[in-house]
Amino acid sequence: MHNPFDSEVDRPPLLHLDGILPDDEVHVWHVELNNWQTATASLFELLANDERERASRFKFPAPRDQYIISRALLRKTLGRYLRVEALDVRFRTTANGKPELAGSSDFQFNLSHTDGATAIAIARSRRVGIDVERIKEKTEVMELATRFFSAREVQWLRSQPVAEHNSSFFSCWTAKEAYIKAHGQGLSMPLTAFSVLPRPESSRLQLEVDNDPDEPGRWSMWRLNFGSGLRAALAVEGEGSKVRVGEWLQLPG
Repeated sequence: MHNPFDSEVDRPPLLHLDGILPDDEVHVWHVELNNWQTATASLFELLANDERERASRFKFPAPRDQYIISRALLRKTLGRYLRVEALDVRFRTTANGKPELAGSSDFQFNLSHTDGATAIAIARSRRVGIDVERIKEKTEVMELATRFFSAREVQWLRSQPVAEHNSSFFSCWTAKEAYIKAHGQGLSMPLTAFSVLPRPESSRLQLEVDNDPDEPGRWSMWRLNFGSGLRAALAVEGEGSKVRVGEWLQLPG
């Protein structure tokens, strides 16, 4: 199994989903969906009625199974931290479309999934955002970057070796998405109005926001290593958080 974190993300890794989350930690759970494929039918039973209805509207099996597994494991994960059954986890949606826990819990979470993988981030009393994407080699990355990236990000992407343009694009894209998801403004935040760039020899990311020099100090951001075919990033409100990463495994049946 690959090492799911690098030198800047705190050890020890998460080995068991025991639901214990200190105030100064952020937990990230990485799931390889293929490992859960045989459990799709039983996981479907953990979904609420509206989630089941949404699952039934998928036309193709692969995205339907991805949705079922991701939502059910989100429920199982949050249930462990909240000390409730998966079906008893309740959600609501903010005015900007961000899902959050209903009720008075201080837990905050974010979910992201891509082809074959899901990532779940959980924190206490601080906003959190995570994004994971599978690298798509046939993507017109420079065309997309000039439309959606800031000028600094486009310049950084052009400076990378041509052979690494695709992977570098998705590194930047996931970082931007993680920040937007954590911030909670959704599509109302222009993608070109801020930059998230890697720091040399570090998994830390550097945020810069146009017309708001204080905003970067409100956030901590990291790249996460989920394997060579994936790019992922995490954004957490405030400073001083310890990030611990675990892979939730189920052996194929």
